[in-house]
Amino acid sequence: MFAKKSILLASAMLILCYCFAGGKEKKFDKKLYLKEADAAFKEGSIFAAADLYLNILAHDSTETSVYYPLAQCYYLSKDYDNAAEYYKRAYKADPVKNATSLYYEALNLKMQGRYTEALPLFKQFNKGYQGEDAVKMKKWAHIEIDGCNFALKESKPDASVKLTHLGREVNSNYADQAPTLRDDELYFSSIHSDTVLTMKSDKSDSMKENNLMKLYASKVTDDNYAPAEQIKTFSVEGKHITNGSFSEDGNKFLYTICEGLLKTKCDIYLAQLDGTDWDKGKPLNPEINLVGSTNTQPYLAKNKNGTETLYFVSDRAGGKGGLDIWFSIMNKKGEFSAPKNAGDKVNSDRDERTPFFDSKTNTLYFSSDGWIGMGGLDIFKAQGDGYGKITGKPENLGAPFNSPCNDYYFRYGKSSKEGYLVSNRPGIFSVRGKTCCDDIFTYSYLSQIFLAVKTRVFDDATKTLLSSSAVNLLMESHNKDESDVVISSDTTSAENSSLLFNLKHDKLYKVSASHPGYFTASQTLTTEGVTKSDTQTVDIYLKKMEKDKAYRLSNIYYDFDKADLRAESKKNLDSLYTILIENPTIIIELSSHTDSRGNDAYNLNLSQRRAESCVNYLITDKGISKDRITAKGYGKTKPLDDCSKYPECPQDQSGDCPCHQQNRRTEFKIIGELDGKLINDDE
Repeated sequence: MFAKKSILLASAMLILCYCFAGGKEKKFDKKLYLKEADAAFKEGSIFAAADLYLNILAHDSTETSVYYPLAQCYYLSKDYDNAAEYYKRAYKADPVKNATSLYYEALNLKMQGRYTEALPLFKQFNKGYQGEDAVKMKKWAHIEIDGCNFALKESKPDASVKLTHLGREVNSNYADQAPTLRDDELYFSSIHSDTVLTMKSDKSDSMKENNLMKLYASKVTDDNYAPAEQIKTFSVEGKHITNGSFSEDGNKFLYTICEGLLKTKCDIYLAQLDGTDWDKGKPLNPEINLVGSTNTQPYLAKNKNGTETLYFVSDRAGGKGGLDIWFSIMNKKGEFSAPKNAGDKVNSDRDERTPFFDSKTNTLYFSSDGWIGMGGLDIFKAQGDGYGKITGKPENLGAPFNSPCNDYYFRYGKSSKEGYLVSNRPGIFSVRGKTCCDDIFTYSYLSQIFLAVKTRVFDDATKTLLSSSAVNLLMESHNKDESDVVISSDTTSAENSSLLFNLKHDKLYKVSASHPGYFTASQTLTTEGVTKSDTQTVDIYLKKMEKDKAYRLSNIYYDFDKADLRAESKKNLDSLYTILIENPTIIIELSSHTDSRGNDAYNLNLSQRRAESCVNYLITDKGISKDRITAKGYGKTKPLDDCSKYPECPQDQSGDCPCHQQNRRTEFKIIGELDGKLINDDE
């Protein structure tokens, strides 16, 4: 089974065209081609492997076994269109053996921005996949579903941000990454070749110097970039030099030395400025450069007290899964402490990369494919304390910082209002495919307004503040067929009863609050049309849940002597659907009642059928689990009022009155929770 491999040079895949020795193509031998294709893939020469697999198909179109590895090649080389096509073919050829192909077909559609096409495939995968890793894969698919829904709402870029693709002075046809500004020079790493890179069948050319990442610098004058020149100070023969970053005073330079192609091994080095020259970089201590793991993408931040914290990326044991962000404190002697994992508020069970810390605001910027995002890797930010601890949950930066493709290496320039990021979105320079390789972009704010919402949570009856209440900020959909997506969360406390969430311009939001034993409640707000900085205040009042208390659903109407729901009744039942969605553990009884007129047995049967029509609508049309709701018809056994005492109320079918209308009602009551506990059960 294929699981997404980590490209530890941040997806700096080499484009190596496969050449047979002597420059002549051998006579077709399928076994030999398969062997050499598999060997090229294992070596990390993804394009070479793809060419060989395609050659096999050209000679034998029935060799469907190559669909899956060919799809992997296209996926890893970021040719999402072809990857989706060959995952589709692989799944069709053998849906059992290639069961995960459905997931990866959907993922590659998502990474082309084809969200509405990807959604049903993710849902189909979740419904049918039964592999040993089903729990993990279904969790990932749920995140991708939320990501598609988020992207459908977020794809309109922030008009106040300008994104510019840098020209040929900086970007090449190959991978360009890790931009970092020092004074007026932009440093970055690149495979800066003017020729098509080749690999012979014996792999002899695969690690030649022109196939390696090297360090470059471009002089920046105003918004103009001079042609980049190689910095040879830190070069090591036969190895990649990449992921450079400077300390805030510019006197320390951290970078990585890496080897390998697909399975890359990196270690972090530190060079210090000696007068006007850099000394020879030295590897960081073995606790940072842990044997058996890759250690890469370093960033050194100095907090307000002068303490320097190293953030870096590693796949070492003890992480949350994949690549994680770790941190280490540097003491006054320049020694680094034992690294600690940055925690599950930032690290997921997939990959987190390219950390950058803003010491002025204590904000960690990083990229991840493990949180709700628009594409593959998205850029996020999370609040920290300046000593490595991350206190806030990730917030997606949205468009234009993020796209359906990979977006990472977010860095400030001369200020937070301008800076850099790396992306493989369409429009990059490439020798193969529209999303093949990473290029460097600049961002700049044309204007900045700061929008936020302040939220408090109260008990509706007592009007007192509720501590330990979970509050979610959701991006609300204009389309009722799309799900709202949680984009930020926090919890109230005695010390922090008022929570603050940052908002974006021209968006529709929902603030939702929940507390044990209370109904979840929410309010909507919008930033559409807002032209100046503003903080809105939203106070949410929660009502207590009571076991066996009847909550009336208004305006649930039926035709005379009928049990079928009217269209307007379905619309009113949606309020109960919202309650069930916002309170996902409650189990309810939905009941229907008639007025006091007519035969007892007939009324009991009619009310049961009416209750069942409501329940069937919520289960069949709205997707509520049948384990959470039961229908009960009470006929005329539980009237709210005795209508016989009102002269205006007829006791036959000759007319109607408010008392009869009140008795003809639809209600629900909470009878338990999915974990088996009954709300307010004292037993």
